[in-house]
Amino acid sequence: MLNRIWLGVSIAALTLLTACFDAKPVHVVLDGVVRSGAEPMLTLTDELEPVADPAYVHKKRDLYDCDGMVAPWFQKVLVAELNYLAGQDKLQSISNPVCLLIVDKDLGPKEGRFSVHFYEDVQELRECAINHRCKIARNVSLVLKNQLVYRSYFLSDFKREKYYQHCITPDDMWMANTTCYVVP
Repeated sequence: MLNRIWLGVSIAALTLLTACFDAKPVHVVLDGVVRSGAEPMLTLTDELEPVADPAYVHKKRDLYDCDGMVAPWFQKVLVAELNYLAGQDKLQSISNPVCLLIVDKDLGPKEGRFSVHFYEDVQELRECAINHRCKIARNVSLVLKNQLVYRSYFLSDFKREKYYQHCITPDDMWMANTTCYVVP
């Protein structure tokens, strides 16, 4: 009897996973959002290192103020996409967030070394980024594939225990319930 239950649960799980991977990509259209600008997405050296000094240094990652590091037009794109995805997942949107660039010292650009985190205000930034007490997460890892930047989003509401991951490709195709690391 337990074997039949286990088999049923396994089949249901495989069906659900297959449905996630078979989901058709959706073109994300964000009216009024300029998707390029004169500045590069990130201000980096030729060796893909940040040009500014970190605002805060951890053992494994450095934290940078987005001003001067993440182009203003790109911040607007990321916030608009985060709010679009939050709406799809029935999560709270963010407006006028505080932005933080996190550089993981142990990862390369293809592994999501650069991630942009958004917080409701400076207080939430301190609580979450420094003290690790987060209410929500609105993060995007920038994944370099074939010389193009994919945006791998992580959204959560920790209080309600809701967590979502999505990928948006360089041509603005949204792939739900997956990360850009597994997208071909």
